[in-house]
Amino acid sequence: MINNTTETDTINKTNLSRPLRIVQVAPGYYLVPPPKYGGAEKVIYDLTEQLVKLGHQVYLYAPKGSKSSAEIINYEDTNPSPQSIADFVQKTLPENIDIIHDHTIDSVVGLRKLDIPTICTIHARRYNSVDYPVYVSNSSLNIIGKNYGFFVYNGIDLNEYQFSEVKEDYLLFLGLVNWHKGINYAIDVAEKTNKKLIIAGPICNYDYYTNHVEPRIKKNPNIQYIGEVGGQQKQDLLKKAKCLLFPTSWEEPFGLVMIEAMACGTPILAFPNGAVPEVMEGFQNLICSSVNEMVEKLNSNQFPEAKLLREYVADHFSKDTMAREYIRLYNQLLTEEVNYNYGNKLKQIGNFTEAIEYYKKFLLREELPKRHKIKVCYEIADIYYDLKDTEKERKFIFKSFEYDIPRAEFCCRLGFEFLQNNEIKKATFWYSLATQLEMPKTNDEIIFESCWTWLPHIQLCVCYYKLGNYQKSYEHNEIARSFMPMDERILYNKSLLESGF
Repeated sequence: MINNTTETDTINKTNLSRPLRIVQVAPGYYLVPPPKYGGAEKVIYDLTEQLVKLGHQVYLYAPKGSKSSAEIINYEDTNPSPQSIADFVQKTLPENIDIIHDHTIDSVVGLRKLDIPTICTIHARRYNSVDYPVYVSNSSLNIIGKNYGFFVYNGIDLNEYQFSEVKEDYLLFLGLVNWHKGINYAIDVAEKTNKKLIIAGPICNYDYYTNHVEPRIKKNPNIQYIGEVGGQQKQDLLKKAKCLLFPTSWEEPFGLVMIEAMACGTPILAFPNGAVPEVMEGFQNLICSSVNEMVEKLNSNQFPEAKLLREYVADHFSKDTMAREYIRLYNQLLTEEVNYNYGNKLKQIGNFTEAIEYYKKFLLREELPKRHKIKVCYEIADIYYDLKDTEKERKFIFKSFEYDIPRAEFCCRLGFEFLQNNEIKKATFWYSLATQLEMPKTNDEIIFESCWTWLPHIQLCVCYYKLGNYQKSYEHNEIARSFMPMDERILYNKSLLESGF
């Protein structure tokens, strides 16, 4: 007999200590690392490099021209679509991969629900229905993810950011030139302070830029738009700016440029939207509620010392901190998958008591995907069925309803119980409910396909026959026959019912 404690400790220790074989999947829009704009790609690059440095075997799916210490697998297409990325990754995965880390905008690999555990970092302000979503701030987890999943802050390589205590007298706006990033408010601040403002970044919406931004730039010689920047030009802008303006006007997922500026010793004035209060937790006095407050703070010129800003980033947002937090999540996910399989093994060898206790631990984990909890409920109910403990079997059938609408497998299970006890009306209710449910679109969510197709109908044939409703009995038998036209039981029922009409 397997010793539960010893085996579990061995499994956990193995997962937590050994180097992992990790796949990183980049979105495909920009190179990794990006030559200019590309916040997600910059994070992917830093994470991948640090994982390699920490001794893990990493494979990076990215566009041709990308660079990394990891083994790069280039996308076939120059501009791959999300689904072509998912197809390509699925057919070219290296062998013996431990975990996949999907960074695509739509989490297209995570949505495939492959056999390999997959976590999905949600870099944008969006919700993707995946098992293990990871947001880049706690606010995104709460607001976008409804508290389901995890969050890991972005990190950067401080060695790539040049530090300077000497500043020049200009304000900087660095990012997408669009309303949601608050470019209009940045221009307001420049106009009210009569200070020079340099705007750098890609234009997100040309209509908005042409109608609302460009005319204001042309009217004010102190405002200059210089387009996208990268390399040394970006470093010079960041390290020499008097202040970075970040008047973001949406639920900011993270705001990478804030930690980039602070790494250069440059202060930020920002609006408190989305993740800003988290990222700027150490410098709450730099958060402003309005344009007028930004103007007041600029005029007062009371900013933290440049070295304190850089130290803050080093302590909270380094690439090493980010990588180690992701490794912790990788191991947590892998341990859960291994432990779930171990619970199945205990069940298979008849060690029911230990298996039940093992399974119950999963139901206490808030971050565990609901579909996993549903399967756990089915496994426990199945054990209690073998133990002939009907009361506890039902308890865990109904427990599964806490995680989702009733599923056909559980409805058929209840129907069978009541049919065995000759409680025909109750059996009819549950089997009928099973026929009204929509089959899940992904196979991994289906425990028994028969419960979603022919089984409840053949059982309803029996139920209605016992209730004396031969017409309905015949109708359900015919539905069952549409799924299994040559099944001997169904053909026998057909012959019997037709002989009585």
